[in-house]
Amino acid sequence: MNKLLTRAHYVPILVLLVYCGILALLTIPVVQRELLFLHHVTMPLFPDYRNPQKYGLGPFKTRNLRLSTADGEEIGAWHILPRSSYKSLVPFPPQRPLSGDVFDKALGERPTVLYFHGNAGTRAVTHRVRSYSAFSNSLDCNVVAIDYRGFGDSTGTPSEQGLLRDARTAYDFLEHTMRRTGFTKEETAKNVILAGQSLGTGVVSGLAGQLENEGIRPRALVLIAPFTSITELLTSYRILHAIPILKPLNAIPPIQRYFQSFLAHPFDSITALKNTSSPTLILHSIDDDIIPYSQSARVFLSILASASLKSESIEETKYGRWGTIRSFKRSEGGEVVWWEGGNGGHNALGFAEGTIDLIARIADL
Repeated sequence: MNKLLTRAHYVPILVLLVYCGILALLTIPVVQRELLFLHHVTMPLFPDYRNPQKYGLGPFKTRNLRLSTADGEEIGAWHILPRSSYKSLVPFPPQRPLSGDVFDKALGERPTVLYFHGNAGTRAVTHRVRSYSAFSNSLDCNVVAIDYRGFGDSTGTPSEQGLLRDARTAYDFLEHTMRRTGFTKEETAKNVILAGQSLGTGVVSGLAGQLENEGIRPRALVLIAPFTSITELLTSYRILHAIPILKPLNAIPPIQRYFQSFLAHPFDSITALKNTSSPTLILHSIDDDIIPYSQSARVFLSILASASLKSESIEETKYGRWGTIRSFKRSEGGEVVWWEGGNGGHNALGFAEGTIDLIARIADL
């Protein structure tokens, strides 16, 4: 018994050493990249991107694209037709691949949801495909979904700047394609909805901030389970839902800030969104076990402050167990809506009926 008690005294020391070892590893850029992006986690296994109907999309409703970035990478993407364009085909459903002209024409007929997914997996993951289907069928929108560099069939290695470059490449693809059909730069922006989920909200925020600086304002921004910044998120995030990263250091702010200074990919959404003026929708569920829903509260209030408005400007409506909607209108720029849902977890918000209706509201569809 005495030996067991003696050994038990070493357990806290061992836990502390393991924790310090994890912190040390997280200062290494390669380790950070692997844990943040999880791009080597391929889901589904052995994907066939040239056969999107294999994952639940309609026959020949989707074209597989390869987009070239300014720094020499190639990213894979899908373009899914809106329901109205797809239903108008003769014969229906189509029996063979459609020409590129059909897809290009559809971009001029209906708005486009430009979608950026979260970390791990690819554009063929089930819950992501369900979102595309909802955007296409319920919202009657085109959907363009990309795999960032290092993900899926895209070349390269992910980084914050790399993902933003990939996002801009996808936006530029839409702009160039729509210009060929007679759209101006401003008209293109008014037909593009930027939507991101989880890590993808950092990409949407960064791209929206970049476009705003150029006087380009997308039709709407949709942030599904967003975060303020990776730097702040790490103060509450747990690896595999169990291992805290920087939370134990909350009581020692100087040491916490020291380790935060090593972060190579901060994705500072609050700063990026500060000057944006597009109508914005924030979706987050209180049962999200990946990103705390309190992060969305911080994002919402930061946009409120950027608009020089006070809390009295917020309208709040409760819908029982479904959730609470809070919103305000900016004097310059569109409405900002935050849905704090009662359920939906981390991955089911992009295709649920109620949240799809909110996307239609914010994008005026």
